[in-house]
Amino acid sequence: MKRRLSKIVLASGFLLAAGAAWSLWADWRNPGSALAHDTLPFYASSDLRPRWGRISSMLRVDGFEFTDHRETAVDDRLLDGGPTVVNLFFAGCVSVCPVSMDLLRTLQASLGAQAPRFVSLTVSPLTDDARALANYSSKFGLPKEWVLLTGHPQAVEAWARRSLYSDITTLGADGLPPHTERAFLIDRGHRIRGLYDARSPHEMVRLRYDIARLKQEEAPAGDQSISSSSPSEATAVVSR
Repeated sequence: MKRRLSKIVLASGFLLAAGAAWSLWADWRNPGSALAHDTLPFYASSDLRPRWGRISSMLRVDGFEFTDHRETAVDDRLLDGGPTVVNLFFAGCVSVCPVSMDLLRTLQASLGAQAPRFVSLTVSPLTDDARALANYSSKFGLPKEWVLLTGHPQAVEAWARRSLYSDITTLGADGLPPHTERAFLIDRGHRIRGLYDARSPHEMVRLRYDIARLKQEEAPAGDQSISSSSPSEATAVVSR
């Protein structure tokens, strides 16, 4: 009798585990539609598909240890404070990167006290040391809160590939690193909640609204002090 009861319990446990696994798998395979959700999605795989499921909500970007433009050691605790906008660039870029940095800088300035942290990671750490990043920050008039990061090439490559799903090692026809035009919105749980084309003013409008939505999501219960501008105001800000 005891042996039969043990088999029943074991079989029941197996069926429950299999059912849970199937539910999670189905959840992952069917990312859902933005029209069916009132929160920002999660981006947790290289296919860059927005998802709202349980698995994607548990996946974080990897930890990191880099150096900022002030020659200070920085790790992934940099993301703990709330919404963070991250983009990839390199100081020698004269085409895509200046456009992206200018739009991001304009957006950051327009948000004022509501601006999240902005972080830029070089994809060319062999040439972009801390001094080069400091010079770049000064040249583009980036605010003092803006953090520019460099690091060991292998560490930068691994984090860009595994966490931001960006291949920064395949050089272009000109022998330079690829133009990484995407910007990423990362929440305080170290999860990617938005992807944007940083070359596009329209995408900067979308990023502005998503920052406000994420701030509301992460705000203490009952705190409704964060609001977004009207579409016309936001468009005017990023287009000037």
